[in-house]
Amino acid sequence: MPSDGPVDRRLHPASILLGIDLRQTIQALIFPLVAGFAAGGRAILVILAVFGAVALVGRTLAWQRFTFGFDGEVLRVEEGVLSRSHRALDVARVQQVEIDRGAVARLFGLAALRVETAGSSSEVEVELRVIPLADAEALRDELRRGKAQAVGGEGESDHEVGAPERQPVLEVPLRHVVVASVTGARLLVFPAIVGVGLQFVGETFWAPFADRAEDLIEGLVVGRTGLPGIGWQVVLLGIVATLVAAVVTAVVVGVLRDAGFRIERVGDDLNVTRGLLSSRSSVVPLRRVQKVEVHRNWLRRLLGFAAVRVHSAGGSGDADRRVTVPLLPERTIDELLAEVLPGVAGIPALTAHPPAALRRTMFRWLRQAVLIGASAIIAWRYAPFGVPDVVPWLAGALVPLFAVLAVVEYRQLGHGLTARVVAARTGALSVVTSLAPVVKVQAASTRANPLQRRLGLIIVVAHVAGPGGDVVIADTGTERGRWLLERLTEHAAEPVVPEVRPRMLVVGEPPSPGDDG
Repeated sequence: MPSDGPVDRRLHPASILLGIDLRQTIQALIFPLVAGFAAGGRAILVILAVFGAVALVGRTLAWQRFTFGFDGEVLRVEEGVLSRSHRALDVARVQQVEIDRGAVARLFGLAALRVETAGSSSEVEVELRVIPLADAEALRDELRRGKAQAVGGEGESDHEVGAPERQPVLEVPLRHVVVASVTGARLLVFPAIVGVGLQFVGETFWAPFADRAEDLIEGLVVGRTGLPGIGWQVVLLGIVATLVAAVVTAVVVGVLRDAGFRIERVGDDLNVTRGLLSSRSSVVPLRRVQKVEVHRNWLRRLLGFAAVRVHSAGGSGDADRRVTVPLLPERTIDELLAEVLPGVAGIPALTAHPPAALRRTMFRWLRQAVLIGASAIIAWRYAPFGVPDVVPWLAGALVPLFAVLAVVEYRQLGHGLTARVVAARTGALSVVTSLAPVVKVQAASTRANPLQRRLGLIIVVAHVAGPGGDVVIADTGTERGRWLLERLTEHAAEPVVPEVRPRMLVVGEPPSPGDDG
């Protein structure tokens, strides 16, 4: 049993300020500021001064009373001013160790060390915010060595577990980070900021804002109040300016978050580092990887790129349990998967789904087209405000467009099952290929609605432990689905990975995907 080691190390004095939780601070200031606004401007200054003095004293006492220590087997933390708490983390339970460095921390050579265990699903188990960077890296290495010794046994030498070799796995160049920013969801950052800003203005100053906006729009449109009317050139200029602002915002956000993105393999762990001003360095144990997703939207498919998302167990939230490679060429996906999922050579050969699945996808897409088109036509016919006459034509164009998307989705449907991994692919505009180690499958189930039963189709769900979600094989043949259910259930009952090269499972001859289809 580990003995009680010394708990005599302190955080850096800068923790008094850098350790402040901005979210909690803002929440604590909301009520005093509202009261200050009601009392007048001078009261706000007094309230802020008192609040700042109390917070500074409290932070100083908290820093003085916070100590930690690591004896090679247990990480101990003691904290609290009035109420003292003591935590002891056995190194064998440590799942992830991250080093976070904000812009100010990097300026002074400091870092925050976050230690997470399998049970820390709602919050970080231990956060040392902040300590010198050299101390953070040294403690991270000590925790890794201690964990390797605890897991590998007492017979391993310090040389074997003390200095594992660093092997480069992936480095994302800056140009790929930029391409990822302008071809993904980050383009929505600027519109979201504008929307939040307008909502804030509307809720805070609605009456004067609405009156002024109405007068300005009326003047610009019809030329009243001495203002010229809007021409198509002004509208076009506004659209171009908005698009440029959205692109610039997306690039800035993407570069700040993912510049310098690289993955290294250290022993049985993956070290992930990213960030420009604020950097994050995290350790993801390979044995904790639960699921991998390959995302390819239509624009990235045209350019030959994809994004890869790795989900792992442990972590304090979804963002901490997920590592997203912003962009990489499709030809390198298999190489990355071979590193993330040991023993898996890449995306396995996927089996296409039966022709009856096309009828199912066509029904789902055309149902959406009819609902949207009918709503648009009703609005055009009965709305009290004017609706352009082009709306019915656009509604009618949805039917052939959605029919094409149904065919695209059907052609993308596929699934695969090997001795090590289960995979499924789905999507039309955005295609997602999900892979999970079969040893992570906890259970399997099937479901089918009346239409699917009539078409001889079934949905197979491989329930995977962890936050990444399940692997869903949609609309395969009924007999094929039952065969997949049996194989996945066997894996869930006896999760043993054979020590052989990956190969297709042969437990009798698998039914053709077209059976009952």
